Amino acid sequence: MTEQVGAAADPGGMPAFKRARRQRIIDAAFDALEGQEYERIRISEIARSADVALGTLYRYFSSKEHLYAVVLREWAERDHHERRRPPPASGLERARIRIHAIVSAFERRPQYFKLNILLQASADPEVQAVLAGLGARARMLLASDFEAAGVREPQDAAAMLHALGHSLLTSTVYHGRPVSETHRLVDRFIDLYAGGAS
Repeated sequence: MTEQVGAAADPGGMPAFKRARRQRIIDAAFDALEGQEYERIRISEIARSADVALGTLYRYFSSKEHLYAVVLREWAERDHHERRRPPPASGLERARIRIHAIVSAFERRPQYFKLNILLQASADPEVQAVLAGLGARARMLLASDFEAAGVREPQDAAAMLHALGHSLLTSTVYHGRPVSETHRLVDRFIDLYAGGAS
């Protein structure tokens, strides 16, 4: 009987040695993305760097896209934890800080924004589940900030700010729009939306 981890396996339910192996694969994928574009990365090179057989890698991740969706999620979680600080009193200021932090994170690591764009086209349900969770979490946090500020329909405000940030970052990363313009326009959105607070 072969070892079967499963593509969508919950790492928390794995034995420690399997969690460690999975993490080695993820770390090797991180390292590869730091050195080259996603499209040039070969899954066999990641397996070699992680010191696992290619078949073993596929027991943990259904595809290269699935592996990199998990990498993107871990990167977002690490970035969020690194910048954790006490929130200011104003919900609008929390939303402002949060969206600026997201923009700045992608400014520092544009390869992760490009990865996000590429993975959006994936038909792999594992990838779509990871990306949906990432987007939902960002919108939920923004919505809680708008709700704390008394903004009517905070989920709508969060969805619009999230979409605006995504669109502006696309122009920044792919078309050279100055990132200062991205920061200015998300601020402008928050300032305009502040009029919806009760």
